[in-house]
Amino acid sequence: MVDLNNSIANLQEKLSALLKKYAQLEKENQQLKTTIEQQKGVQQQLDLKVKEGQAQLTAAMMNQGGAMDPVQRAKLVKQIDQYIKEIDHSISNLNP
Repeated sequence: MVDLNNSIANLQEKLSALLKKYAQLEKENQQLKTTIEQQKGVQQQLDLKVKEGQAQLTAAMMNQGGAMDPVQRAKLVKQIDQYIKEIDHSISNLNP
């Protein structure tokens, strides 16, 4: 009977330790989820700033476009298209 009581006490100690560990992991998980949401917000803001900067750059380059030869103009359009694809890709990664 003493062995049975010892076994039950050991099981209760182990269960208590597991429950404490579980509570710690739940708390950490919640903190990580909060951090992820904050990082997503920061990333969205940065993507928006990049998009605005690229739009300003494009506008500035287009203003100079009258003096640009067709080869440079085509190169610029291709580069702008690449920027747009990268931005779209980044945005799609934010919305799983």
